[in-house]
Amino acid sequence: MRTYPGRIATLRFLFLGVLTILSFNSNAAEDFYLFSAPPRETPQDGEKTYGPIASYLSILLNKKIVYEHPGNWLSYSSNMRQGKYDVVFDGPHFVSWRISRLKHVPAVKIPGGFIFRFVTDKNNTRISSVDDLVGKRVCGHAPPNQGTLRLYDEFKNPMRLPILVPEKGWRNIYTSMMKGKCDAAILPDKIYKEVDPSYTQSKVLFTSNPVPGQAITVGPRFNRLEVTKIREALLSQSGQQATEILRKRFASPLLVSANTEEYDGIYRLLAHTHGFDVEQ
Repeated sequence: MRTYPGRIATLRFLFLGVLTILSFNSNAAEDFYLFSAPPRETPQDGEKTYGPIASYLSILLNKKIVYEHPGNWLSYSSNMRQGKYDVVFDGPHFVSWRISRLKHVPAVKIPGGFIFRFVTDKNNTRISSVDDLVGKRVCGHAPPNQGTLRLYDEFKNPMRLPILVPEKGWRNIYTSMMKGKCDAAILPDKIYKEVDPSYTQSKVLFTSNPVPGQAITVGPRFNRLEVTKIREALLSQSGQQATEILRKRFASPLLVSANTEEYDGIYRLLAHTHGFDVEQ
């Protein structure tokens, strides 16, 4: 029987190469963890804000955790729904959805919460309630901003939704409304009290129930002990230092502990967001 030493050696080399690649990919899947947040800033600013937290958690857990900027909202939503993110910081509607669908656990949050107001010019006699906003122009952030989704949630019939006029910046939203660009505006309670502290320029049509603040959630690839370790570390002095830029970004002097129950059901706001399975 004839043998071909060179061919056999080549086949062995290729076989070992395939095993090495498979082994590397398997290890990478186990050792590589993604931290992400909504694309509300540039990739550079995102890295400055969230990179220190990812590095801090990497050292804490002795696991490679890397911040990844999603690029745009479509990518962010898609990656989230597919469970690609292991650690995430974002708003309560997304936090609630990941708890319900992806078995994420909230670790820490920005204290306080969100209350939204729908307001209109005080001299606008055509609008006196939320029902009057059907088919009217409303200034707000583009969805999936929580305030805009909160507005949509008041209209169960999609044919009766107000017409969103997208604007950037809460104060700009209010200014645009007062200049007549839209008939009403969506504002966080805190911002509304700043732009019209005496309540003399505008009138409130609706005030939402409060929901908890933005939070960092941890995915199921981390065990319960690691989740506890992450929570305690982020609440410590060194953890507060790692989150300093994040806290300044959202005007929060500190982070506090978060729990699952307080985010229960908020995910239903995503009923008006494409791709999210939401039970009504």
